[in-house]
Formats: sequence, C-alpha cells, structure tokens
Amino acid sequence: MSDRGYINLIRHLTRATSTLPLETLQASIAHYLARPPVPVPGTPTPLAATTLASPHFRPYTYQKLSALSVAFRHAVHLRLAVHKEEAEKHPGGLLARGVDVAGRTAKWLGAVLEGFRGSVAVVRLACAAGLMLGLEDWEAELGLKKKGARARAKVEEEVVIALAEVVDGYTGVGSGWEKDFKRTLEAGDEAEDTLLIAVLLASQCAPLIDPQRLQALPLPAIVDVLTTAIDRAFHGGVFLAPALSSVSVDAEGKLSVHAGSTFAQTIQTIASSTYISSMASLARFTALSLTTLVESRRVHGWEAIGRTLDRLQSLTDIVENDWTRCPLAGVKDDAGFVDEGSRGIATATWSILKTLLFTTLMLSQSILSAVVFVPSPNGDGAYTSPSGVPSPHSAALGVLHTLSHLSFVMPQFGGVASTSEGGLPELKRAFYMALDVLSASESEAKRFVEELCQNGGVTGKGKGVDILPRNVLNAKTAFALACAEQLMPVLSEGTIQSRVYPLCLPHLWDPSHRETYESAHSVMLAIFASHARRNDTEKAREPATAGSTFAEKIVPMYAQCLIENSSDGRLSTLQLCMAYAALVRSASSFGYADSVPDDVRDAGPAQADAMAWFCIEVLLDAIRHVGAAPVKATLPYSTAPKAEASSSVFAASESTQTSSEHLHRLHLALVATVPSVSLKLLPRLLTEVKATILSVPLSSNEREVDRRSEEMREELVEALFKAISQDIGDTEKDYAIQWWYKNLDALRRAGTPPRHPVFDGGEATASSVGSPAELSRL
Repeated sequence: MSDRGYINLIRHLTRATSTLPLETLQASIAHYLARPPVPVPGTPTPLAATTLASPHFRPYTYQKLSALSVAFRHAVHLRLAVHKEEAEKHPGGLLARGVDVAGRTAKWLGAVLEGFRGSVAVVRLACAAGLMLGLEDWEAELGLKKKGARARAKVEEEVVIALAEVVDGYTGVGSGWEKDFKRTLEAGDEAEDTLLIAVLLASQCAPLIDPQRLQALPLPAIVDVLTTAIDRAFHGGVFLAPALSSVSVDAEGKLSVHAGSTFAQTIQTIASSTYISSMASLARFTALSLTTLVESRRVHGWEAIGRTLDRLQSLTDIVENDWTRCPLAGVKDDAGFVDEGSRGIATATWSILKTLLFTTLMLSQSILSAVVFVPSPNGDGAYTSPSGVPSPHSAALGVLHTLSHLSFVMPQFGGVASTSEGGLPELKRAFYMALDVLSASESEAKRFVEELCQNGGVTGKGKGVDILPRNVLNAKTAFALACAEQLMPVLSEGTIQSRVYPLCLPHLWDPSHRETYESAHSVMLAIFASHARRNDTEKAREPATAGSTFAEKIVPMYAQCLIENSSDGRLSTLQLCMAYAALVRSASSFGYADSVPDDVRDAGPAQADAMAWFCIEVLLDAIRHVGAAPVKATLPYSTAPKAEASSSVFAASESTQTSSEHLHRLHLALVATVPSVSLKLLPRLLTEVKATILSVPLSSNEREVDRRSEEMREELVEALFKAISQDIGDTEKDYAIQWWYKNLDALRRAGTPPRHPVFDGGEATASSVGSPAELSRL
C-alpha cells in the first residue's frame, strides 16, 4: 500500500489551490522524488509528471518556479544520500560488487526526466535547472561528470531544449515578441514575463553546461533578452532622476532623504528586486552567451557585441547625467547626512551603482576577449561596416566610454590606476585591455583622448569646467589622465600640448585628490618618456633637426615642480626619487631647449647631456637653499597654506626637524639620479653625491637628532650602493665600481664592513625604498 503522505501530496498538486504553504510542498516534493514509496509507484516518474503539470504553480512567477527548482535540487541531494548510505552498508569485496552510486543516480535521473514529457517548457526548465545544480553540488565528491556523463548530458540537453522552446515562442515570425516583452516589463511585477523568468532560471546553471550544447540556442535573441533584463533591473538608468526633488539640505549643509519620497521608494525597490539579487548570474550568462556566439557565429556575434555596447553606453550615460545633478554626489562621508534613514538610502544607492559597475566589467571583459581573439568580419578595419558590425577599435571605444560614464564609482575601489591591494583587478584588466586595442589606431586614440580632456575639465582654450560636482570632476579627470598616460606613445605633439598638458597642469601642485595628483605626475613623466623614445628613433634614422620640441621646453618647469612637491604631504620619498630619476633619464636624450640658460648650455659636455645636468643643477640649488628657506609650492595652482611665523622654541625645533627631513628627501632624489646619467656626467654627479653624503654630520652623542643624522647618512650610502650595484647601466658600471672602492673609506661608517657592488649587490636593499605598501604608480 502506498504512503498516505505521498497520496496527499498528489491530491494537493492536482488542485488549483492548496491549503499547504509553498515551503511544505517544496519539501514534500523533494522527499518523495528521492524516496518514492515502494512498491507503488516505486519510481519518481509519476510524481515528476504530476508536479510539472500541477496548476498550483500557475500563473507562472519566478518565486513559484524558483521554489520548484530548489525542490528538484534538494531531491538530488536526498537521493545521493540514499545511495551513499546503501554503499556504506554494502561496501563490496572480492566476491561481491559494491553499490554503484553513479550508476544508480543516472538511472534515477532518467526516471525523473521521463516525467518531463509533454509539460510546459518553462516548468521543465526550472526543474531541469534544479537537477543540474544538484548534480554540480556533488561533483567534487563523486565526480559525476565522468562516471555519470550520459545522465548529466541528458539534463544539460533538457535545459537547452526547454530554454530554446521558451525563446522560440517569443521570436516566431510575426510574433512581435520584443514589443510584447517591453510592454510586459513596463506593466510592473504584477504580470511576470515567462521569457524573463526563463533566462533568470537558465542563468543559474548556464555556466555548467557544455558550450557545444549552448551553441544550439538562439543566442542573438537570448543576448538581447538578457541585456533587456539588465536594463530593467536598473530601471533604464533613471533611478537617480527623482533624487533632486526628494532630498533636502538643512542649515548645517547636511542632507536628508524623505522616507516616503519617490527616490527612496525607487532605491528600495531596486535593492530588493529579484533582478539585482540575480545580477551576477545574469551578467555571467550574458558574457557566456556573447563568447559562445562570437566563436560559433562570428557575424551574429559581432553584431550582438555592437548592440550590447550601445545598451550599456545608453544606460551608463543616463546614470552619469543624473548623478551629476544628484545632491548625493557632493557628500563625502556619513557625517553629511541628517539621520540613519538618509544614510541607509545613500548606502543602498552606492550598492546599486557598484553592482552596475561589476555588471559592466563582466560584460566588457567578455567583449574584449572576443575582440582580441576572434577576428572582426569587417576585415578592412573600417570604423563601422554598413551591416552594423563594429570594428575592434569601436568596440574598445565603446567599453572605454562606458567605463568613463562610471568613473565616479571607481574611486570606491581605488580608481583604475591604483596599485594597492585593495584595488579591483577586473577593472584594471578591462581598462588596460581596451586601451591596448585602441592604441592600434592613432586617429581613434587621438579623438578619444581629446574628448576625455574636454569632458574632464579642460576646453580647447584650457578653461576649467565648473558645472560638475568636485568629486565627479576629480574622478573623470583621473580617468582621463590614466587613459592619456597609456595612449601617450600614439598621441601627436599637438594633442599633448593643446589637450593633455593643460589637463595635467592644475593638478601638479594639488595633492587634495591623491589619485588625480599622482596621475598628473605620471602623465608628465609619460610625456618625457614618449618623447625620449621618439627622439632615439629619429636619431637612428636621420640627424636631429634644429629647434626644441614641446617636451624639451617644459623640462625646466617640471624640474622645479618636483622640487616644490618634495615637501611633506606631497610626493612621497619613493615617488620623488623615481620621478626625478625618470626626468633626468628622459632629459638625457633631449637636445637643447630654448628655455635653458646659456651658461648651463655651455657647461654641458655634449648636447644630449646639457638638459640632464640642468635638472641636476636645479636639484643641487634646492639642496643648497632648503635649509635657509624651505622650498614651497608657490605657483598659482598650489593649495598649500602659507607658513605663519612662530616665536616658540618648540615650533622652531619642529621646523628644523621638518627642514632636515625635507633636505634628506632631496639628498635621496640626488642619489637616485646616478643610474640616469651618461658616462660623461657620471664623475661630476658622483662628486656632488659624495659631497652631499659627507655633509650629513656623524656624532657620537646620544641625542635623538644626532642619531637621526646617522640614520640619514646610512640611508644615503645604502641608496648609493643599490644604485651602483643594481640599477646603473653596463657602460657606466666599471667606472662606478672603481669610484666606489676609491671613496668607500670616506663614505662608510667606522666599523662597517666593506661591500662589493657586484658580489653583494643582490643582497643590497636601500632603506629609502620603504615598504611595498608605499609603492604607487610613480
């Protein structure tokens, strides 16, 4: 006689309504699928067929079908537990075979799938997806992909066939599925669309399916449905529009978001929606569909890439435009809100924006991988073909424009150029890959940088753009500078002079926004490095022509800029050393500049060394005068407050100590330039370095100031040893080693054993380098 609970379950499933809650039905279905009563029915097929045909799950909603999917997933777990229990009771031996867990599971799966026949496609999809996820849960322990490959393949095929049937029902000729789909989306959550439910369910198990089977799907239509679902999840990007009328500011400048306002309700609706909670699966399924489509049907794949990028750009453009007008854009921390409710709405808003960024990055990586590894159908490299197929350059531009729209979110993760461990690797991977693809086209790279520079705060005449909130403007500027730095080798001198340089200049003396500040200095060094490479290439082809380039003309300005940024709170010691060494190294390949004084020009041993020695002279002058009059940022872009005189002894002592630390940073910068000069300048520079090191006093007193002086001298000697042993070029190394031994007794402290620049150089570490956490882009 059959189990009474089983009979009651069948009765409830065959009714249109049931007194049992959904959770109870879910648990009962899982239990009796895994343990069907014996002898009747003895197989899970009847229950599976009854469940899939049950009117209880109509009208179809994601909540009901998701619960059904979970029931089948749990059934796999329970059935495998039964087989494992049997295997433990009957382990087998020499004369008896043990229980074949994989074989019995495959037989059970076949019986369950028999009950799928004739049922509605979306219900089959939900149940098959549950079976697929249940098998994957046990894969690591049982290895069912190999042992039960045939049974797993049947489940994968059922998922693919069911999804294809759902999509075909909307994409039939003359069905007008897209209009109906959009109309359903606009109607709200009361009428859930079957197609959208299907892609939500399929997205959970799609990465587990063999890509060869996914190729049988109508992937172009699926990609369009998925991008529509993503667009709907973020309300088409307009979720920030009501913020202007829903936020008020009190007398203290703090923001308050009205709890019952349209903006607060919209944010709460999005944050709690099924689509946002499933966004990772949706984005992963979209990326997988794009990759599979491009690899299997190249033309359709590239067309889908173009449509996807257009949707992403439109979505992120709307979000950016609304954010620039949103009062939340000007809030720096939690103290800017009146109450916890307003703070909670702001936190939820940022969570939605971060989700949008993650989704964009996942799709961008898939698109860029296809662009790099799958040739474009265009073949001729045109910007866009008549058929609408994008070129690799236009695809990279689409990704970069989309990321630019979301640049105000990137500082939450350190920005695109961050080298800290807290950065976002996926962001950097997509950003630099897109720039690599774009750099193959000089014209497109130039146009892109010009657009970024204009939107990032500089017009054609170098005037600032003040219509954006400061946080947004800083983020866009940092993004533009990072792009310009990477594309510098393919930019013309005219673009650098008229666009990039005016964008950098205001930020070279402003460390208030660290990322923009460091990016501006990195771009300046990239300008010099790019010009040096071009100069070397041109010299190899033809003699140097008369006249100075723009990069040569701004060397004196930037040398003085680095000196003014050497004080505390600006460039770190490591950044200053690396930046000045890079400047001298680049200047060594320049010719004469018109702005170099005649006496300095005549003092150079050769034309290529004149500019390099000028930079060193600027540093030496700063070292000579910093004790008497510390260098300050005096240019108009400086934001440093003016020093106030103090008559207290403590203030004077503190000022002396600060000046000493500042002088030490300049000393280290001078030592760092040793590997950057030619053999002709090296003797002269080493003489200056020796005099600088010997100027630091050594004392046997126990005063803290004297001990710090000794530490400074040791750091200088260690830095010089590292420069000679590890960093200096082969041409200059022989002379440098001879000089080291000749001056070793004067440089080292008494009792310090001598060190060999070749045999001990691998173990040398300069104390001035500091911890890895101090490393930055410079």
